[in-house]
Amino acid sequence: MTDGRKKVAIYIWPNMFMLDALVPHQILGLMPELNVYTFGRTTEPITSDTGMKLIADYDLESVPQPDILVVGGGANPLSEMADATVIGAIRRLGESAELVTSVCDGALILAQAGLLDGYRATTHWAYTDLLRQYPGVEVCDDQRVVSDRSRMTGGGCTSAVDFAFTLIAAVIGPNAAAAAELAFQYDPQPPCGTGSPDKAPPELVQYVLGMLAPMRAGLAEFVAEATVPV
Repeated sequence: MTDGRKKVAIYIWPNMFMLDALVPHQILGLMPELNVYTFGRTTEPITSDTGMKLIADYDLESVPQPDILVVGGGANPLSEMADATVIGAIRRLGESAELVTSVCDGALILAQAGLLDGYRATTHWAYTDLLRQYPGVEVCDDQRVVSDRSRMTGGGCTSAVDFAFTLIAAVIGPNAAAAAELAFQYDPQPPCGTGSPDKAPPELVQYVLGMLAPMRAGLAEFVAEATVPV
């Protein structure tokens, strides 16, 4: 781990959106300037939201201190936000990292750890209401990737692609990011064009919100209690 490469630690957890971890791992992991690894509560297999098995390289105690911390999200990150051991480990790693980042509502995990206080950030459009409840966070819901000094956050899980290229540009250089975009043939042409609430009809937005509501059971209540001034 002392080969001069930047160390990138990606946190994985049960029932997460696997794209939030696998997309950054795939893109960043091919950059020779970066050493990418994963960590979780355990090194035993865990299961993503769609049933794919994921295995972390390190647990919370053995994970090497990264230069860059990446935290992904899922339909309901309550399990991680409510776990004091997880939040303590994320906070410890983030406080010593050069760059603290998230994809999707992994931003909520960072916010719960206090790592977004005083920073601009974004998250999945259906979770910005929750992120806004953390008084130290300035939520920017009109940007796919938000960079603010030592913080970088992405929107929904497909923003992980934009996030990875943005991170490469910031950490390695614009030329490296441009080459990576071409290597991965990143030329998005969405077939429906409804990928943000600004582009979707209101009835579709409400349908998706209703679809997500039961998936995030208890999350709003936890955030409301966690952000009450003491």
